[in-house]
Amino acid sequence: MPFSAYFVLFAALIAAFSLWMSWRRERQKEFYRIDNLRVSRLYRDLQPLIHRASSRDLDQVRIERDRITITTVFPPGTLGIYELRQAGHYKMSRIRTRVMAELIAEDLMILQDRGKYTLKRYRVIRPNGTVDYAYLYTIRTRYKDSIMAIHERLGDRIRY
Repeated sequence: MPFSAYFVLFAALIAAFSLWMSWRRERQKEFYRIDNLRVSRLYRDLQPLIHRASSRDLDQVRIERDRITITTVFPPGTLGIYELRQAGHYKMSRIRTRVMAELIAEDLMILQDRGKYTLKRYRVIRPNGTVDYAYLYTIRTRYKDSIMAIHERLGDRIRY
Protein backbone atom coordinates (compact mmCIF):
# COMPACT_ATOMS: atom_id res chain seq x y z
CA MET A 1 0.00 0.00 0.00
CA PRO A 2 1.43 3.39 -0.89
CA PHE A 3 2.11 6.04 1.72
CA SER A 4 -0.76 8.27 0.54
CA ALA A 5 -3.30 5.50 1.17
CA TYR A 6 -2.07 5.12 4.76
CA PHE A 7 -2.25 8.87 5.22
CA VAL A 8 -5.84 9.02 3.92
CA LEU A 9 -6.84 6.09 6.14
CA PHE A 10 -5.22 7.70 9.18
CA ALA A 11 -6.91 11.07 8.43
CA ALA A 12 -10.29 9.33 8.07
CA LEU A 13 -9.85 7.57 11.41
CA ILE A 14 -8.89 10.83 13.12
CA ALA A 15 -11.92 12.58 11.60
CA ALA A 16 -14.26 9.78 12.65
CA PHE A 17 -12.88 9.78 16.18
CA SER A 18 -13.21 13.56 16.53
CA LEU A 19 -16.81 13.43 15.24
CA TRP A 20 -17.63 10.68 17.72
CA MET A 21 -16.09 12.67 20.59
CA SER A 22 -18.01 15.84 19.71
CA TRP A 23 -21.26 13.85 19.45
CA ARG A 24 -20.58 12.28 22.83
CA ARG A 25 -19.83 15.67 24.42
CA GLU A 26 -23.06 17.17 23.03
CA ARG A 27 -25.02 14.18 24.29
CA GLN A 28 -23.57 14.64 27.79
CA LYS A 29 -24.46 18.36 27.70
CA GLU A 30 -28.01 17.45 26.71
CA PHE A 31 -28.38 15.02 29.64
CA TYR A 32 -26.96 17.67 31.96
CA ARG A 33 -29.46 20.27 30.67
CA ILE A 34 -32.38 17.89 31.10
CA ASP A 35 -31.32 16.98 34.64
CA ASN A 36 -30.90 20.65 35.59
CA LEU A 37 -34.29 21.58 34.17
CA ARG A 38 -35.99 18.66 35.92
CA VAL A 39 -34.88 19.90 39.36
CA SER A 40 -35.52 23.59 38.62
CA ARG A 41 -38.27 25.66 40.25
CA LEU A 42 -39.82 26.24 36.82
CA TYR A 43 -40.38 22.54 36.25
CA ARG A 44 -41.59 21.97 39.81
CA ASP A 45 -44.18 24.73 39.28
CA LEU A 46 -45.23 23.15 35.98
CA GLN A 47 -45.55 19.65 37.46
CA PRO A 48 -49.26 19.86 38.51
CA LEU A 49 -50.27 20.78 34.95
CA ILE A 50 -48.22 17.90 33.53
CA HIS A 51 -49.72 15.53 36.09
CA ARG A 52 -53.27 16.56 35.09
CA ALA A 53 -52.38 16.20 31.41
CA SER A 54 -51.00 12.69 31.89
CA SER A 55 -54.50 11.29 32.45
CA ARG A 56 -56.21 13.11 29.55
CA ASP A 57 -56.43 12.76 25.79
CA LEU A 58 -54.26 15.61 24.56
CA ASP A 59 -54.86 17.52 21.35
CA GLN A 60 -51.85 19.85 21.44
CA VAL A 61 -48.93 20.67 23.68
CA ARG A 62 -47.37 23.99 22.71
CA ILE A 63 -44.04 25.04 24.25
CA GLU A 64 -43.07 28.66 23.61
CA ARG A 65 -40.41 30.82 25.27
CA ASP A 66 -42.97 32.58 27.46
CA ARG A 67 -45.75 30.01 27.94
CA ILE A 68 -46.75 26.37 27.80
CA THR A 69 -50.26 25.52 26.60
CA ILE A 70 -51.96 22.14 26.78
CA THR A 71 -55.29 21.48 25.02
CA THR A 72 -57.40 18.34 25.26
CA VAL A 73 -59.38 16.38 22.68
CA PHE A 74 -62.19 15.38 24.97
CA PRO A 75 -63.59 17.32 26.67
CA PRO A 76 -62.56 19.87 24.05
CA GLY A 77 -60.74 22.94 25.27
CA THR A 78 -57.69 24.15 27.07
CA LEU A 79 -56.49 22.15 30.03
CA GLY A 80 -54.05 24.81 31.11
CA ILE A 81 -51.86 27.70 30.11
CA TYR A 82 -48.72 28.22 32.14
CA GLU A 83 -47.50 31.80 31.69
CA LEU A 84 -43.89 32.04 32.81
CA ARG A 85 -44.00 35.75 33.62
CA GLN A 86 -47.11 35.43 35.80
CA ALA A 87 -45.46 32.61 37.71
CA GLY A 88 -42.37 34.71 38.35
CA HIS A 89 -40.06 33.15 35.75
CA TYR A 90 -38.10 34.72 32.91
CA LYS A 91 -38.55 33.73 29.29
CA MET A 92 -36.75 30.54 28.37
CA SER A 93 -33.81 30.61 26.00
CA ARG A 94 -34.00 28.76 22.68
CA ILE A 95 -32.00 25.87 24.09
CA ARG A 96 -34.08 25.71 27.26
CA THR A 97 -37.29 25.76 25.20
CA ARG A 98 -36.07 22.75 23.22
CA VAL A 99 -35.00 20.94 26.38
CA MET A 100 -38.40 21.68 27.95
CA ALA A 101 -40.10 20.08 24.93
CA GLU A 102 -37.95 16.97 25.38
CA LEU A 103 -38.58 16.84 29.11
CA ILE A 104 -42.35 17.17 28.75
CA ALA A 105 -42.27 14.35 26.19
CA GLU A 106 -40.38 12.21 28.71
CA ASP A 107 -43.05 12.78 31.36
CA LEU A 108 -46.01 12.51 28.98
CA MET A 109 -44.97 9.22 27.39
CA ILE A 110 -47.74 9.24 24.79
CA LEU A 111 -46.11 12.22 23.06
CA GLN A 112 -43.15 10.01 22.13
CA ASP A 113 -45.36 7.71 20.05
CA ARG A 114 -44.80 8.86 16.45
CA GLY A 115 -47.95 7.07 15.33
CA LYS A 116 -50.08 9.22 17.63
CA TYR A 117 -48.31 12.61 17.85
CA THR A 118 -46.10 14.73 15.66
CA LEU A 119 -43.50 17.22 16.84
CA LYS A 120 -43.09 20.40 14.87
CA ARG A 121 -40.75 23.33 15.39
CA TYR A 122 -42.18 26.61 14.19
CA ARG A 123 -41.15 30.24 14.09
CA VAL A 124 -42.90 32.94 16.14
CA ILE A 125 -42.38 36.51 14.99
CA ARG A 126 -42.96 38.93 17.85
CA PRO A 127 -44.44 42.45 17.38
CA ASN A 128 -40.99 44.00 17.84
CA GLY A 129 -39.61 41.88 14.97
CA THR A 130 -37.64 39.35 16.97
CA VAL A 131 -37.89 35.72 15.94
CA ASP A 132 -38.44 32.96 18.47
CA TYR A 133 -38.82 29.24 17.95
CA ALA A 134 -41.47 27.14 19.61
CA TYR A 135 -42.37 23.46 19.64
CA LEU A 136 -45.76 21.88 19.04
CA TYR A 137 -46.88 18.32 19.70
CA THR A 138 -50.04 17.69 17.68
CA ILE A 139 -52.29 14.65 17.70
CA ARG A 140 -52.51 12.73 14.41
CA THR A 141 -55.89 12.64 12.72
CA ARG A 142 -56.29 8.86 12.80
CA TYR A 143 -55.63 8.70 16.55
CA LYS A 144 -57.94 11.65 17.24
CA ASP A 145 -60.73 10.01 15.23
CA SER A 146 -60.36 6.80 17.23
CA ILE A 147 -60.58 8.76 20.51
CA MET A 148 -63.70 10.59 19.33
CA ALA A 149 -65.29 7.30 18.21
CA ILE A 150 -64.67 5.78 21.64
CA HIS A 151 -66.27 8.78 23.36
CA GLU A 152 -69.29 8.63 21.04
CA ARG A 153 -69.81 4.94 21.82
CA LEU A 154 -69.47 5.38 25.56
CA GLY A 155 -71.59 8.54 25.65
CA ASP A 156 -72.54 9.57 29.18
CA ARG A 157 -70.91 6.61 30.89
CA ILE A 158 -67.63 8.52 31.31
CA ARG A 159 -67.41 11.16 33.98
CA TYR A 160 -64.74 13.88 33.76
